Amino acid sequence: MKRLILILIPLMLIVGLSAVEFEISGENRSRAAIYNDTSENDGGHIDNRLNIGFDSQFHKNLNFRLAVQIGDTVWGNGGGGISTGESIHVTEAYLDYLIDAFDARISLGQMYWNDRMSLVMDDYFSGLMLSKAFGDKLNTEFIWMKVEENAKAASDDSDVFVLHAMMDGDMPIGAYLMYGNDESADFQNLTFMPYLNMEMDPLSLDAAIFADYQMRNDNELGLGGSVKAKIDMTAFELGADLLVATEYGLSTISPWYQNGLYIYGIGKYHDGLNLYWNTPYQGNSDLFASLVGNIKVPLNQSLGVFAAAGYLIDLGLEVNAGVEATLIPDLLNMQVYGAFGVHDNETNNYAIGTSLKIEF
Repeated sequence: MKRLILILIPLMLIVGLSAVEFEISGENRSRAAIYNDTSENDGGHIDNRLNIGFDSQFHKNLNFRLAVQIGDTVWGNGGGGISTGESIHVTEAYLDYLIDAFDARISLGQMYWNDRMSLVMDDYFSGLMLSKAFGDKLNTEFIWMKVEENAKAASDDSDVFVLHAMMDGDMPIGAYLMYGNDESADFQNLTFMPYLNMEMDPLSLDAAIFADYQMRNDNELGLGGSVKAKIDMTAFELGADLLVATEYGLSTISPWYQNGLYIYGIGKYHDGLNLYWNTPYQGNSDLFASLVGNIKVPLNQSLGVFAAAGYLIDLGLEVNAGVEATLIPDLLNMQVYGAFGVHDNETNNYAIGTSLKIEF
């Protein structure tokens, strides 16, 4: 009965708003991969999920968004029964209101947010966000995230406050100032992370540095940064990804930093393997560094090949390559890829997979 109620709640939300006009968007993704684990045991799995979003304007000053994820289900692991309550989640449900008096927008509810490099946060959160532009160039955000609510009647929650300012222009620059307070762990952190973006044909560059002051029994300072560079020569595209973090690294909330690897990172076409990644730049006990180079070559308008190679300190070396194909323009895409990695402990790992995605 409880499972049935969990299914009916999001469906009732959708049906109850059926009288309102919505713009619908989303994606359906199916993936399959074979690989061996950290002990070199062979295996593999198939999974699928559907994300669908509904956007509506109730009033010229008031917008509403509802998004639902159905699935993210591994076949054979309670799958087949997509009717199980655990397989349906409301990922976004928030109001966005324009305050005329201040020319600012406030969003309240469950929403999505990420920092530019996805080093700290790239996920859904509950809370509020206030956005305001000053002139034509300066854009600001103030965000309160309720990260964790423990005992409701006790001071043992986790909250994060974010102040973000960005100066738009030919070379956008900005900075994040974040304060996190985890009362249950008696831990606080103060993070300062400036960044810049440069587009100078054929070169594009994203860079961010961070200083993370961590306050517990002993106060510690983590330092580091990331650079993503790309050169687009039309006939081919070269890229580089560098991430460095000193001891203690960076306090994160729910990151999704993609370095283009599958075994030693998060790759674009299969983000569920991550055999060794585990955000190694957070709370690391020594210097951490990751260096990845990649190449992409379009063969025609609907077919291209790609490859990458990278090394991570104390983890290992990986090479990967694959093919990406557009089956229906602006709608259906497929990728096939393979990766091989050698861990510093001499464990060898492989991964071969395919991903099929519909975007609408």
